[in-house]
Amino acid sequence: MTARETRFHHYVEVISRANQIAASTELDELLDKMLELLIAVTEAEAGTLYLYEAASHDLVFKVVKGSESSRRLVGSRIGAERGIAGFALARGTPVFVSDPANNPYWDRSLGELSGLILDTIYCLPLMLRGQPVGIVQLFNLAPEVCDDSDELALIELLCSRLVTEVEKARLLAEAQRRERRQQALVEIISRLTTTLDRDELLDRIMSFACELLDVEATSIWLRDDKAGELVLQLATGYRRELMTAQRMPQGHGIIGHVVETGDTVTVNDVSQDTRFYRQIDAKSGFVTRSILCVPLRAPRIELGGQRGAVEGRIIGGAQALNPHDGRHFSPEDVALFESLASQAATVIRLAHLYTEVDNLSTRIIDAITGAIDLKDPYTRGHSQRVSEFSVAIAQELGLDNDTVYRVRIASKLHDVGKIRVPDRILKKRKGLSEAEFRQMRRHPIYGLEFLQENGLLELDLLGDSWQALSQHHERLDGRGYPNGLRGDEISLIGRIVAVADIFDAISSHRPYRPARPADEALAILRRMAGIEIDERCVEAMVRAREKGLILTQDERA
Repeated sequence: MTARETRFHHYVEVISRANQIAASTELDELLDKMLELLIAVTEAEAGTLYLYEAASHDLVFKVVKGSESSRRLVGSRIGAERGIAGFALARGTPVFVSDPANNPYWDRSLGELSGLILDTIYCLPLMLRGQPVGIVQLFNLAPEVCDDSDELALIELLCSRLVTEVEKARLLAEAQRRERRQQALVEIISRLTTTLDRDELLDRIMSFACELLDVEATSIWLRDDKAGELVLQLATGYRRELMTAQRMPQGHGIIGHVVETGDTVTVNDVSQDTRFYRQIDAKSGFVTRSILCVPLRAPRIELGGQRGAVEGRIIGGAQALNPHDGRHFSPEDVALFESLASQAATVIRLAHLYTEVDNLSTRIIDAITGAIDLKDPYTRGHSQRVSEFSVAIAQELGLDNDTVYRVRIASKLHDVGKIRVPDRILKKRKGLSEAEFRQMRRHPIYGLEFLQENGLLELDLLGDSWQALSQHHERLDGRGYPNGLRGDEISLIGRIVAVADIFDAISSHRPYRPARPADEALAILRRMAGIEIDERCVEAMVRAREKGLILTQDERA
C-alpha cells in the first residue's frame, strides 16, 4: 500500500469515527469523544475543551484529557479574553505556540495542566457562522503536525464537522430544559387547582426551582412587619435542615433590598456586594457564592359579589443560590424564577385568605355552639367536648383528614336545634313532662331545619355530616329518636357522635345527678356496645382515652 493510500485510509477512518461521534445527542458525551479524537489525530499528550457562554462572555471548562490534576477545573470558568485560549478565540483562527512559558498570552494563574511540562500548545477556536462556540487546546503535540497542510486541513475539517453537532446537542439540551420547565409550570398550576395545602405547594414550587435552575438551594422569606423582620418560611436543596427559624432585619441583605424596592437582583459574586448579609451563612454553615433574588408580589384578588378586592403587595422575597458548575444566572433563569415566585406568592395569598375564612367560620360555629351552651349552664362546654371526643374517635378509626374535618364541624353543631327549645324546658331541674320530652326530642329535627334555612346543607364542605345532627340520638336497636332508625340505617358519623355525646353526658355534672368517673362512663358504653351504640366507636374511644386524648369535664377544671 502506498503512502498516499495509507493516508487516504487514515482520513477515511478518522471521518468515520467523527460520524460515529456525531450520532451522539448527549452534549457531555459528544464533547468528551470529540476531544479524544482530536488528541488521537494529533498525537498530543493532553487536551482541554471549553465552551463559550455569550451571556457572561466566559469560557466554561468542560473536558480535560491526559492530566488528572486538571479535572478539578471542570465546571470552572474564565473570562473569554484570558490566556492563549482567549487570544485564539478573539482572532477566530487556530494558534500554535511552541514555547508557552515565554508566550505573553500564557496565563499561569489558571493552573491549567500544571502537572505537565508544556512544550507546545495548539488552540483551535470552534466557530459556527462566524460566532464562537468553544475552543480546543491540544498540548505537547509534534511541531511537524502543524507543518503538514493536509493534517491541518483534516483537523479543521473535524472541528467544522463536529462543531455543528455540538451546537445541535446544546440546542437540544436547552430545548429539553425549557420543556421540563414548561411541564413543571403546568404541574404547579394543576396542583393549585387541587389543593390548598400551602406548605406542600410552596415546597413543590421551590423544589422545582432548585431542580430547573440547577442551583444548590432556594428559599422563601416573608415579611413580619410587627417584628420588623424577614422570616425564613421555607428552604429547599443543600443543608435545608439547618435553614430553620432564620430571621434578619427588614431592609438588610440582598433579599431585604429586593423586598423593599421590588427589584429583581442577580449577584454572581456576593463577596463583592456590600448588601450581602453574612450572618445567615454563619448560622447555617451554608456558603453563598451567587444569588438570584426576586420579590414575592401577592396579586390583587377580586373576591366577587360585594366583597371588593384584596390589593396586591410585596409580601416577601425568594432566593436561588449557587448555580452548579459555577455558571451565572441567565436571563431565562431570571424569567423562570420570577414566574415561579409569582406562583408562590399567589399560593401564599390564597392560603392566607382561606385560613382567614376558615378561622371566621370556625369562630362563627363556636359562637353558635356557645350560644346553645349558654342557654343551659349545666351543659356549658358540652358541644366543644363532644367535638373533641368525636374527632379522637374518627382518628382512631383511621378516617381520612377530610372526613375528620367534617366530623369536627358537625359534632360541634350536633345540638344546634336546642336553640328552638324553650329555656323553661332546657333549664328545668326536675323531670320533664311527656309533652316537654316530646319537644326536647325534636331538637335533632330543629337542627336540620336550622341548617336548611340558612343554606348550610348545600355546602360541599359539610357533605353528609348533617347526619351528626339528625342521628346522634338514634340507637342500633331502633329505640332512639327522632326517626327510630336501626342498624345500618345509622351513618358512621351519626354513630361516632352518639358515643361521644353519651360519654360526655355521663361524665358531666347535671342538675339531677353528679358526674360519673370516666372509667365508669366507659364501662356503661361497653355494656351498650353492639346493642344500642356502635362497638367499634366505643373501643376507639377507649383507645383514645388511653392515649390521653379524652378528658372529662372535671379533668379539665
